[in-house]
Amino acid sequence: MRVEELFKVLSCRWRVAIVKIVAEQPLCQCEIERMLPIDKTNLSRHVKLLRMAGIIEEEIQGPAKRISLKDPRVLELLALAEAIVGDTVTVSGEGMP
Repeated sequence: MRVEELFKVLSCRWRVAIVKIVAEQPLCQCEIERMLPIDKTNLSRHVKLLRMAGIIEEEIQGPAKRISLKDPRVLELLALAEAIVGDTVTVSGEGMP
């Protein structure tokens, strides 16, 4: 993957939120869906892009696929970007951005 492709994938607030959510603990897509005000189709698309970029990974645990952060250095990159622009993507239980 090229640098500009990584930044393109991380250019969406929803994908940044997903990264932050699964950095806390591996979750199934249905759990993430309850945390964000986006529908299942959009969430699936965002998860697919993050997985294809190598940012997250999916592991089958019982009947569910657990999504987790593949490389924690992505959080460092996001923190630096947020510090530079003075904006933070926050994740709360009742919706987001």
